[in-house]
Parts: sequence; C-alpha cells; structure tokens
Amino acid sequence: MAQVLQLQTLFDSELLAIRHAIARPSPIQRDDVDRATADVLLLPIAGVFAKHDGPTHHFIANPNHALFFGCGKPYRITFPDGIGDESLVFEFSKEALVNLLAETVGVEELYSPHLHSHCLLSPATVLNRELLWRHLTHGAANALAIEEISVSMLSTSLQAAYKECGGNGRAKHALTMSRRRQQVETVKEMISLYPTQEWTLGALARQANTSPYHLARVFREEVGVPVHRYLIRTRLGKALEGMRAADVDLTDIALDAGFASHSHFTFNFRSLFGIPPSQLRNRTIVS
Repeated sequence: MAQVLQLQTLFDSELLAIRHAIARPSPIQRDDVDRATADVLLLPIAGVFAKHDGPTHHFIANPNHALFFGCGKPYRITFPDGIGDESLVFEFSKEALVNLLAETVGVEELYSPHLHSHCLLSPATVLNRELLWRHLTHGAANALAIEEISVSMLSTSLQAAYKECGGNGRAKHALTMSRRRQQVETVKEMISLYPTQEWTLGALARQANTSPYHLARVFREEVGVPVHRYLIRTRLGKALEGMRAADVDLTDIALDAGFASHSHFTFNFRSLFGIPPSQLRNRTIVS
C-alpha cells in the first residue's frame, strides 16, 4: 500500500533535525519498497502502522514504540485498517550518531545484528516525547533543552533495542521464531486498532491462532510486558493524544481511551508516568 507523506521541520541544529511526519494510505495501490535516505529514529505520536523489513517480518508500531530506519535499508509501510499515523522523526548528525552508538551500546551502525530495528519505549521516554512534542509545537523550549532530551531519547531507545536483541540464550528454530513474532504482532495490531475493546486473553489468542497460555508466555518474552499492561499502555497513548487539546475534560479523555472511569485512568497514568494526568498540562521537559 502506498502512502501520502507530509513532512514539516520543527527543529534544526548542527546536532540534529526533528520533523513532524504525517502518513496516510494512498488510494493508489502499490507494494513499493522504500529505502531510507538517512539514519533516523522515528517515534510515533498517533495512529498505527506496520513496518515490513522483509517478506515475512513486520512490526506493528503505535505511540509506545521507537523504530530505527537505516540509511539505504529497504522497508515497506502498510496501514492496518487504513488509519495512518503521525510521528516525530529525529535525524542526528553522522558524527553524533556514531559516537552515541559506540558509547551507548558498543556498535558501529544503526542496523546492527546486535540491535533490534524497534523497541518498546520506557514510560519516561514516552512522557518526554510527549512533552517535547508540546514544546516544539508551541515554541516554548530552547535549543539546548531540545537537543538534550533528543539525545536522551535516542540513548534510551538504543539501550532498549540492544537489550531486546541481546544474548538471552534463546536459540530457537527460525520457523518457530517467525511464528512467535507473527502471533505477537497480530495481537499488537488488534490492541492498537481497538484499544477500547474489553479484550480477554482467549479472544486475543483466537486472533493469533494460538492458545491463551502460549500467548501469555510468548507475548511477555517478545515484548517485555504482559498483554494487559500493553493494552493499558496503548490506552494511555490514546489518552496522551487526546490531552493535547487543553480544553477537553479529562473524564471524557479517559472514557474515550477505554478506561472505566476518571479514577481508573488517573491510577494507571500515575502508575506508569509517576504523575497524575492533571499535572502534565503544566509540566516542562523532564530529564
């Protein structure tokens, strides 16, 4: 599926450039393979899409993830349910990226066998990404603050991608690993598309054509969090998007995101981010 892409530069310095990308499915049906023109870190802020790194390997991305695009590396983007997405795209200078890769995870290239091309973001990184987005769009942060938080987000994303890829001792047959990934990505896609649905483990397992027990075990191993926590994080990502409108009531945002009540939303928000949602609207970038 082809995409219509809009790019707007929000910040540009000697260290990095940050762009706001809006991608929507094109009415022209194509299966073109794209190649990145630079090494970039991509942080989704709304919507959902699938990044295909090969014929049988894809990754579902929503605002809880980070993705790396290596210069010249082939990929293809599709949009489950035709939703599209918005993202922040970070392009660091070559020197800065090489140094950060070496210091953070000890590799030389962004596309390394020791790094996943994607990862689940830490709660602090999700919050900082949201705060950075607000400051970039409202012009409230200085260049030093933007550069510092951007370096921090790249560093934590690299560490997460390195940890998820690195030596945990699993040496399973390639076909088994491929099947596991497909099952996990199917569940992530269903949760990303329908975060407000009252999912059960059995219902999600049927979508992935596996057993509830197998899904619970494999999902946690592959993603790093249990299925129910991933669902909560996806709902919180939807709530963060709703909170960008300052005049919208938090109770309405909570219900629209799939939470049973304002208190249920506040409890989960505080549990993940360390602050209640009411404080976010007046908070500055955190380190």
